[in-house]
Amino acid sequence: MIGMIALAGMLAAGVAVALVFGLVFFVLKLVFWAVFLPFRLLFKLLWLPFGLLTGAIGLAAGAALLPILLVVGGVVAVIALFAAIIALLVPAIPVVLLGLVVWAFMRRQPAPVV
Repeated sequence: MIGMIALAGMLAAGVAVALVFGLVFFVLKLVFWAVFLPFRLLFKLLWLPFGLLTGAIGLAAGAALLPILLVVGGVVAVIALFAAIIALLVPAIPVVLLGLVVWAFMRRQPAPVV
């Protein structure tokens, strides 16, 4: 029983040490974040024209490729529709053939021409 109490005490001490380390590193992170904030803002401000230029180039490329992609997508959709219809009709072939055989045997024979 004493061993379990000692183990619980060591666990509590370990959690306390981890909490202290976490708090220290959090304060360091906060200090570094506050010190480097002006530099980050400056670099983002300097990067803004390049980011806008890259976005404009991407927009132009997307607008140029959109009609091509829509045509290709339409063709693929038509082919997929055709394949789906074929896939639904192929399993019915034996039933249709059986029906034709039954119809061939059960139909009336044409009247003989006299």
